[in-house]
Amino acid sequence: MDAALRGSQLTKIVLITAADGYRVAFTLAEFDPAFGNARVILADTRDGKPLDAKEGPFRLIVEGDKRPGRWIRQITRIELLDAAPQR
Repeated sequence: MDAALRGSQLTKIVLITAADGYRVAFTLAEFDPAFGNARVILADTRDGKPLDAKEGPFRLIVEGDKRPGRWIRQITRIELLDAAPQR
């Protein structure tokens, strides 16, 4: 991201959904080095092998989170949503 991440861009949310309906959310700013600089890994392999059905096809790993509540597995959807109220 760049200097354009300001104003209305700060109302964007990344919503991630798992196969079992579990969902986690991040603000877009959390990923920007000028704001949160969160290091988030979207993994599709472990030790060079594809993730098994229990974890895959994708798994999210959030470095720096003190609890792994946002470490979501079996990801089926990633959405970019606007949290600003509709006028």
